[in-house]
Amino acid sequence: MYHRLEQLAASSRNIERANAAIYAAVMESRGIYMSADRSVARRYADSLLTKCSQLVKIVEEWEQLVSGEDAALFVPFKKRIEQFVAFRTEMARRTISVGSAAAREVGDTDENRAVRTALNEDLEKLSRLYADRISELGGVLEERGQLSFYLGGIGAVIIVLIAAAALALRHGVLMPLLDIARVTDRIVAGRIKLLIPHARRRDEIGRVAHAVEEFQNGVFRIQELEQHELEFERQHADILREHERLEQGAHSTQQRLDAAIGNIAQGLIMLDSLGYVLVVNEQYRSLYAVPATIAHPGAHIRDILAHRAKLGLLRGKPADHLAALRQRMKDRTPDTAEYELGDGRIIRVCERPMDGGCWIATHEDFTVHRRNERTLARAEHFLAALLENIPQAVVAKEAQSLRYIFVNRAAESLFGLPRSEIIGRAARELFPEPTGTLLEGFDRDLLADGTDLSPRVHSIETPGGGKRDVVVRRLPISVGEDEPKYLLSIVEDCTPGQRAAA
Repeated sequence: MYHRLEQLAASSRNIERANAAIYAAVMESRGIYMSADRSVARRYADSLLTKCSQLVKIVEEWEQLVSGEDAALFVPFKKRIEQFVAFRTEMARRTISVGSAAAREVGDTDENRAVRTALNEDLEKLSRLYADRISELGGVLEERGQLSFYLGGIGAVIIVLIAAAALALRHGVLMPLLDIARVTDRIVAGRIKLLIPHARRRDEIGRVAHAVEEFQNGVFRIQELEQHELEFERQHADILREHERLEQGAHSTQQRLDAAIGNIAQGLIMLDSLGYVLVVNEQYRSLYAVPATIAHPGAHIRDILAHRAKLGLLRGKPADHLAALRQRMKDRTPDTAEYELGDGRIIRVCERPMDGGCWIATHEDFTVHRRNERTLARAEHFLAALLENIPQAVVAKEAQSLRYIFVNRAAESLFGLPRSEIIGRAARELFPEPTGTLLEGFDRDLLADGTDLSPRVHSIETPGGGKRDVVVRRLPISVGEDEPKYLLSIVEDCTPGQRAAA
């Protein structure tokens, strides 16, 4: 019976050792799954091979203790152990030779999970079997104690010794084993933070308790690793959502940018540091009649210039224009210039350097603008010639300061001064008193009222022309709907006519 008890204790201890080795191998496998660094994954693979060797050795030692009645449960358990070891060995081999990704492909299979589930069931069955055997052995000891009591003829001393031995065996071995078995059942049920009884003993019972304690710690580490894996998956999902949000934002920004480039009035082209097109809009193609097959992102500016020269829309050689453009890009100097095309159009080009060596330019058709400027210049020249040659004196003043800003040739003759001495000065600075004060008073009254625009007759003392009789028509000039900005005066000298009449 003592030999049988030792076999049961050793078998129970082998259950815990095998279970601890299995969970240790599973932990090393999870380390391989979660290691992105190949060197770290190889260390886990080497440790996994060591755990598998220990598991094989435990099963071989255990097999020597298995009796014929236990073989029905042990034989399929051993086959599953061999499958488990073969699978983990192949996974370690793939990790060492290829990497953790290849090992993950092998590990994440239903067959692997089925083997692990079957191993857990086999261990549970064997644990229950040995627990039942220990219980049966306790019952046998109790029965034999009773038989010894009834066989008192053998001797009271023998009975007492047998009873004492049975009691010691019960309390020293069987009861501790039953306590350890109950704790093991609770750990298997999911409660992993338990105090393992008899773990401080230094005999075989203490070793069994220590094996159960290691099993509990392994289960705890596995659960902790699973929690970390769930947290990692949650963080990965958050990162994916943030990445998707950023991609959508970048796509919307790109759409707005494309819409802005496509709707600006000017033609736009952007080049990289080598002269290849990065961005070009439809306005640029229409301006130079360049098709999209030539002017498109990825094309070279050399081909665009050559096509413009072929159409007669480029003065000079394309190579000269390309060399000048490269020089401006190298100097990174902003430039604005106007070019006349072969068809007579005037194009205004504004070029600016960008970060990274890029170059952006806007092309705008300034033909109508320049044509209007020339028309306006001719009109201004005609008006100036007209004002210079009419017989009446025409003067213009600022409404605030009443200083002269324009006088014609007749006004110079009337005042008896050159216009260089008149422009920028007020009437009180040119005319003797009281003429200067009188003229400014009439001007301010008209600007304040603005309704009486009838001509006024004045007798004035001019700076260099003596006394003159004049008729003055004053007109306030406004810009928009604001207050008058200027005061225009048309002065007719009536002195010669009055003297002739006299």
